[in-house]
Order: sequence, then C-alpha cells, then structure tokens
Amino acid sequence: MPKTAIEERNDAITDELVQEVATVLKALSTPIRLRIVCELCTKPRTVSELIQITAVRQTLVSQQLATLRELGIIASRRDGTKMIYRIADENAIKIVSSLCEIYKK
Repeated sequence: MPKTAIEERNDAITDELVQEVATVLKALSTPIRLRIVCELCTKPRTVSELIQITAVRQTLVSQQLATLRELGIIASRRDGTKMIYRIADENAIKIVSSLCEIYKK
C-alpha cells in the first residue's frame, strides 16, 4: 500500500532535524532574542546599534548575543574596537520572515 503524503513527510523528519529546528526555535523564544534576530536579518549590526534599537541594557544585549552565538544562529567579527554581528543560520532568516508574514496579516 502506498504511503500518504503525511507518512512520507514524517519519514523525512529525523531526530537530527528535529533537534536543529528546536535549537532555532529556542533561540527565538524570548522577545529580546527574537528582536535581535529580526534586526540582524535586515543587516549586520554592532552592539551599540542593537542597544539603541532594543532599548535594553548593554549587559542584557550582550548576554543574548552570546546565547545566539552559542546556538549557532549568529556570528561575529571584530572591526577595530567594534564587534559586528550577523545571521549565521540562513534558516533563521526564513523562519523569521515566515513569522513576520503570518503575524502581519
């Protein structure tokens, strides 16, 4: 008997894939991290820019950036004395874009 579309799709969902998706969703699970990721989806930003945009203390922004970096969602590079952050996981951009589309309606 042939498999249904749902059965075929479920066969393609591995434990590794589930863990990867869960990691991205965990990264987006707090308002401040979601806001940071949304901003980084538009362009790379410095900590100072993110502090201004989020209106949150530097220590909290830095903690959230560290979490996002540990989860592999963002990456950073040094430019003189500044750290510039960007999205490292292209799937995070797709997820955030999809969420924006859904909730803007």
